[in-house]
Amino acid sequence: MGLFKRNKVEEPKNPLGYALYKYDKIINRDLKKIIKIVTLKKKLDFKRTNIILEDVFYKLDAILDSISKDNLKIDYMSDKTRDYLISMIQDLKNFFEKAKANNYEPEKIKIGMKISGLTVILNRREEIKKKMKDIGSDYL
Repeated sequence: MGLFKRNKVEEPKNPLGYALYKYDKIINRDLKKIIKIVTLKKKLDFKRTNIILEDVFYKLDAILDSISKDNLKIDYMSDKTRDYLISMIQDLKNFFEKAKANNYEPEKIKIGMKISGLTVILNRREEIKKKMKDIGSDYL
């Protein structure tokens, strides 16, 4: 009976850990298919992708607002981690805004920016994992 039991994932108590947790949920649920198609250099459906990205941008803005300097007072080490997290989220938003301006066509995206930019943004997650470990976060 316990063999097929789902493990319950608790939400982190640390505000930056919680923001990173929500970011990971967005990447793994909402953007998973879009990221896969972009990395395979295939064309995305413009209307469908716009609807998904509108919802994603709303969620990312909510994360940015919750960890802004006005809404969250933290120590110096955590402040550096927050700045890095904000930078990663902004870069992801900028990438998809530029892709939208190019109608999600791989040839135009490739000319307008580096396609590896998306993989660089996603690889920053590993660097943030190290920073979260340094500040003693309960979510890595």
